[in-house]
Amino acid sequence: MAKSRDPFARALEQIRARVLSGAYLAAPTIVIAEEAGRLGLSTTPVREALSCLCGEGLVERGPSGGFLAPRVDATTVRDRYGFRLMCLIGALDLTAGLPTYGRLPPQDSAAPLDAGLLFESVVSRAGNGALLAAFNRVDGQLRQFRDAERRIFKDVAAEAEHLFRLAEEEANGALREALHHHHQRRSRAAALLSLEVTRGASGGAQAGRSL
Repeated sequence: MAKSRDPFARALEQIRARVLSGAYLAAPTIVIAEEAGRLGLSTTPVREALSCLCGEGLVERGPSGGFLAPRVDATTVRDRYGFRLMCLIGALDLTAGLPTYGRLPPQDSAAPLDAGLLFESVVSRAGNGALLAAFNRVDGQLRQFRDAERRIFKDVAAEAEHLFRLAEEEANGALREALHHHHQRRSRAAALLSLEVTRGASGGAQAGRSL
């Protein structure tokens, strides 16, 4: 059976997309029967998909055994940005002195530069499976903040261009400094990012504030 027709794959894809869009934040308890009805599926693939997303850190187990939307409080958000930075710096340590081959990820010339693709390339290049798995988990948890970052930080595109330029130049010291700046400014704005994502999920007004 094709993947698109597989009930588990369908549930996993659609629930993951809803998590990343913040759809569950307004009412954090994810009701399996309601999700199954919305998707036109039985509860089994929905439950399996939610369990899988728990493994990715995108859904949490509730105290009574149910499923909850991921936390977006300021402390959690700050910790996740800090941990992603640790993964990136660790990858730079492991690849210090390597040739430039493979440093930059392929990019669509018609699309704006995506710093997330650069981050993934930096960690993948280290060749450490455990580090990559840790990075993928925390990076997945931060994806729902990308739109909020664009609304709050008005220079996201210029910031990405700067990071790519430093990576292309093999300027490890300068790239480290830029990665620290990129993540620390988001850590400092963790409360605002959390509020922006929550407002977006509940249909409230956008903050639209530039830092």
